[in-house]
Parts: sequence; structure tokens; C-alpha cells
Amino acid sequence: MGKRILFLLVVVLMCGLAGAQTLRGRVLEVNEQGDTTAVSSAALQWLHTAVGTHSDANGEFSLPRSKSDSLVVSFPTYQPDTLWITPTQNEVTIFLSHAHSLAEVSVVGRDGSFISTQPILTTVITQQGLRRAACCNLAESFESSVAIDSEFPDAVSGARQISMLGLAGVYSQILLENVPFIRLLAHQFGLGFVPGSWMESISLSKGTSSVVNGFEAITGQINVDYKKPETNLERFFMNFYANSMGKGELAMNTRIPIGKKDKASTNFLVFLADQFAKMDMNKDGFMDVPRSRQVNVMNRWDYKSPVVEGRTMAGFVWDNRFGGQMGYHPNGIMPAIPVYGFTADNKRLDVITKNGFLLNGEHESIGTIISYTGHWLNSHYGSTKDYQGNQHSVYANVLYSNKFGAKERHKLTAGGSLQFDCLNEYFQNVSQVDFIDYSRPHHHDLIPGVFAEYAYIIDPKLVVMAGMRLDYNMVRDRQHSNNWESINQLFWTPRVHLKWQATKNLSVRASAGKGYRNAHFFTENQSLLFSSRSISFDSHPKPEEAWNAGASMVYQFDMPAGKGSVAIDYFYTHFLQQMIVDLDQNVHEIHYYALNGDYNGYGNRSRSHSAQIEVTLWPFKRFEMLLAYRYNDVRYMRNGEMRQKDLMSPHKALVNLNYSTRYDKWKFNVTLQVNGPQQLPDMSANPASSLPEYAPAYCILNAQITKKFRRWEIYVGAENMLNYKQTNPIVDARNPFGDNFDATVVYAPITGIMGYLGVRCILK
Repeated sequence: MGKRILFLLVVVLMCGLAGAQTLRGRVLEVNEQGDTTAVSSAALQWLHTAVGTHSDANGEFSLPRSKSDSLVVSFPTYQPDTLWITPTQNEVTIFLSHAHSLAEVSVVGRDGSFISTQPILTTVITQQGLRRAACCNLAESFESSVAIDSEFPDAVSGARQISMLGLAGVYSQILLENVPFIRLLAHQFGLGFVPGSWMESISLSKGTSSVVNGFEAITGQINVDYKKPETNLERFFMNFYANSMGKGELAMNTRIPIGKKDKASTNFLVFLADQFAKMDMNKDGFMDVPRSRQVNVMNRWDYKSPVVEGRTMAGFVWDNRFGGQMGYHPNGIMPAIPVYGFTADNKRLDVITKNGFLLNGEHESIGTIISYTGHWLNSHYGSTKDYQGNQHSVYANVLYSNKFGAKERHKLTAGGSLQFDCLNEYFQNVSQVDFIDYSRPHHHDLIPGVFAEYAYIIDPKLVVMAGMRLDYNMVRDRQHSNNWESINQLFWTPRVHLKWQATKNLSVRASAGKGYRNAHFFTENQSLLFSSRSISFDSHPKPEEAWNAGASMVYQFDMPAGKGSVAIDYFYTHFLQQMIVDLDQNVHEIHYYALNGDYNGYGNRSRSHSAQIEVTLWPFKRFEMLLAYRYNDVRYMRNGEMRQKDLMSPHKALVNLNYSTRYDKWKFNVTLQVNGPQQLPDMSANPASSLPEYAPAYCILNAQITKKFRRWEIYVGAENMLNYKQTNPIVDARNPFGDNFDATVVYAPITGIMGYLGVRCILK
């Protein structure tokens, strides 16, 4: 009996060693829209050896390890490339990119992020990078990036918003697999509707993007890829998370192949979250985070044939939350003394279908995208302010793509799009002395457009991509007085991108272009309702218009344990028209007006400078170090003076350290953020405020440890380990119904140190 047990242990050990000496992975092709498909028959071989293999019909491969750590990948129509594989790396995903990427290859394995080979400066945060921290949703996925700032716009709702290049997140286009996603009513809470466990990757592009995806991207674009049945190897995935603030989450997804040769497959994704505890760590009488519940479900179908490929997704999310003073409950008995409370009930339905049709092999194709969004929001602020909104949006995009010429050096993409938004808003402020109704019961945006984009590979080291859009913006707005106002305006959107591969390790990019967007005060500034300020609309909302230009350089170099890199970029944004939210004219008022800009230095102006440097180092095996710094200078003109934007830190630095033991059995991640001083709104006329003119600098330290088993992962971590908190984030918190109440001046964390624990189960 003992010999049998010993024999079984030896067999298990040998199997384990064999598995550890095998490299497994998938080879995928990425098209210009960011979609991926499996690549079969790609050749993979260790450099200077005879050890090699080919990917199968699903793009999967298994390759015995060799003494060489350089893997050569080759496939017809692509130039062969050599990839460095770490000694402990046992799984990789290899992306092949076509014409726009100069026929280069990128590898995603243990690294948390990489810079894409596209001519547009794009950083891809991989699923491995997302798991380096407890990113419960999209808003919390940028802790190890200085390019994106994730902020709390108020101290009551618990919502998070982002900014890029120093400008609000509304100027960045947020897409779900290249379909416009976070818009209008989703601006306040929508980032929390994208669970972190559902995401396969996040592509972060700075500056103007491709004209194919619309005219709204001014400062950048964030494209989220959910787990796909075709590329995701997880047959079943489960993640449980709980933190010391009394929040619990459960996320699951499953992959089910359908039919022969996996020609169709489906994913079911489920996410449940509950903030079940009330906490008041700063003792101001208000909940630090609101009580909330979320139910989020999605089903997607991917299907393909020799001439047709497509995917259809349908998702629904219900998010209900309430906050305010500790004694408040929306369904409780009203106490004798009034209690300040906040409620928000969100229901959102999304249906997206994308289909591609091959006309001439892989050279010519037609693609279609159709999506519908229904969003219903019912919210209350204190006892006097009510805001309800419902949104119905339809988006359609039809595009034709053709590769032609010698070696397919020419690429043309052209088509037409339609964006229709029906937004009904009802806002009332009922006080003892006044009744204000700012309702917009019928607001319609109808924007048909056409576009064309041409890419030319001048030689294997240079690519130029130029595009133009023409969109006709038709806006009809009926105010509460039943008066209709209309805007008819032609948007012309030119954009150009250039990439030069100066040397094998040095790439240079440049871009310039224009962007537009229709502004909506209440959908974009709901957090301002957490104050006693009155609202003054000094001018009718106008479409915003801006130019953006930028340049970047990425240099890679060899290190003992991997490829180090230095990335430097600079972007400039100039507004020709911008809607300004002014909190400085009067401490008890919010002024909203149009700010016109020009190039001659006269009149009103608004602009942004943003520069960033990022260094990635591999000093020794399995240890990665990221050092980054960014500087933003954002100003707009008021009363003849270029004033710095409030609640924006010009200086931010980051240190991210990642270490793993052999075979990734243990992983250690540490992130330190240093946020510089930032200007605050002028609160000197508010007798209850003690806020200074500038907020002090502060640091945020996060850490996580992960233990990996065969099918399980256990992770434990802490956020804000230095326990830094903003003092008195709510002005006059003891008198929330008074004239001096203001919960919108938030520049730092509201809560102190938070610990968390999580468990993942992964079956492949």
C-alpha cells in the first residue's frame, strides 16, 4: 500500500514538473475596431532550436519549454517577430495586429499592461493587471495609472468619476467593445455598472481617436472588452470579495460552446453587490459610504462562419442606494427632527449586436453595429430636491473596409452612423420660500453622420492614418414652459495620426484632431445637488468644441529580467466652445454658461496642457517596477484672468511594485500615489467653511498579496494604508438644511484604511 502511494506521488510530481515545463497560450488577431479572433496554424518555435508547434483551430497551443527564452511567432501576411518569455511564465496570450500596427506582434503574459503597436497611443491594461488590486468596477481600475484620475465628486453619493488630461471624464469617450456606452444618465453612477471581474482588458487611448467611433472623444478614449466566449479560456469563474467597510460582492461567469467546432458559444455573467453596513469614521453624522445594492446580469452570444462573424449582448443592471445622515432610512419613520437623506434608483437595459460580413476573403468586408440603451433614474436630495430622468438611446454604425495595393499597404474604412437620444428630465427644488422647476420633459438629439478613414503604410516603419467625419447635429429641447428651442449645426471632425518606428526599440507617434459633444447640466453635475447653492443658467447650453494635439515617444531596452521601457507624451487641448460650471462667483450659487474661445488671445479662453513620463523596469527576475509622473495645467478665463481649474491636482506621481515567486504561487503588489496640492473653490464667504485656498498634498498607499492554487486564488489587501482622510469633507454637516451646507468640495479620501479579502475560483 505504501509503495502504491509513493508511486502515485511520483506520477503526480512528474506531471506537475511536465506541466511547469510547458508553455500554453493562444494566438489572437486584433482588428482596427479592437475585436479579437483566434488565429489557427500560426507557427511558434524557440529561437535556435528545433522545438516548435502550431496553434490549433481555436488559436490554442502547447509548447515544451526549451533552453531558449526567445519565442519566434510567424504567420502568413505578418512579419515574424521574436518575443521574450520569462522563465516562470507558463501562460501567454499573443496578439497579432494588422496594417495599422505595422505588422507587429505583442505578447500579454504576466505583465499587467503594455503599449499597443497601433498608431494611436494606447495602453492596454490586461486581466492580469486588473487583478493586481481589488478593482470592483471600472472606476477603481486605474489605481496603477497616472493618466486617469478617479475622484469622488461629492461626500454623500459614493459615486466615482474620472478625468483625463486634467479634464472631466465627459470629454473622454467610454466604449464597450467599440460601442458608445457611458453617456448621459450614466455619467454619475455608470462607471460602477462595469464589474471588474467581467473585464478582459481596458484600452486607454490619449488624444483624438479614430473617426470610426464618433465625434465625442476630445481628450481620449477608454474601450472596455468583456470576457468573450471565443478568447476566454474560463469554463467557470467565481470571485467573492468583502471589505472592512461592510461591503460584499459576488461575480460569476461561465462559457458554454454550442455546435460543432465551437462555431457558436455563449457567456452568462452575473454580478451581485451589497453595502450592508452604515459607517461614520469621521464622526460628522453622515454615512461615509451610502447603503447600496446592485444586481447586474448579461448574456452574450458569439458566432462565426466562413463569411459571417458576429456577437450579440444583452444586459440589465439595477442599482439602488441611499445615504445621508446616519439616522436616515428611505422606508423608515420620519423622526421629529428632520434628517438629511439621499436616494437614487437606477435601472438600465443594454442590447448590442455587432456583425461582420467578408466580401473578398479577408481584404474586403462590411460591418454593422446596432445598440439600444434604456436608462431610468429616480433620485432625491434632502427634502427639497427631486431629479428624475429617463433616457432612450439608439446607435447605429455601418462601415465598409478594404485593403488594397501592393502588400496591402492601403486601407480604406468608410461608412455612416446615427446617434439618437431621447432624454426626459424632471428637476424640482421645493423650499419653504420658493419653487423652482428646471424640467426638460422632451429633449431630442438626432445626429446622422458619414465618415472616411485612410491608412497608408509608406514603408514597414511608417504609417499615416487620416480621417474625416461630417455629422449634422439636430437638437430639439422643450423646457418646462413648453417652449421649443432647436439647434442645427454641422460638425466637421478631421483627425490625423502618425507612427514612425525610428529604430527597433524606438517608436514616435503624433496626432491632431477635433471633437464635439452636446452638454447636459444635470446628467453631468448631479453631485452639485448636494449643496444649498441655487442654480443660475446664464446662457443656453451649446455644443462644446475643441482641438487636441499631442506627441509621444516609447523606447524599449533590454534588462537582466525583461524589457524595460520609457514612455513620454504631451497633449494640448484648446476649446473653441465650452460650458463652464462656475462655483466662484457666489458661494451660494452655481453659474452655468458658455465660454467662447479663440486663437488670437482675445475674449474668453479655455485650454489644457498635459505631460507624462512613465518608466517600466525589470531589475531582477519576477520583479517589475513602474515609476510615473504627470503634470496637468488646466485653465479657463474668468474676469480677464486665466484661472486654474478647481479640484484638480497639477502634479501626480506613482510607484508600482510587483513581485511574484516561481510559478506565480505568490504575488505581491504595492502602489504608492503622491497627489500634489490643488486649488479649491473660493469658500471664504461661507461662514461655516474652514477650507483653505489650496488643498495640501497627500499620499495613498495600497498593497495586495495573492496566493495561487491550481484552481483557486486567495487575495488579501488594504487601501489607504497611511490612513489619510480629508478633514470635514462636508461643510456645515450639522445643519444640512441651512444656507451654508455643501458636500461637493472633496479633494481626498473620506474614509481611512480599508482592508479586504477575496477568493477566486477558475475552471478552464
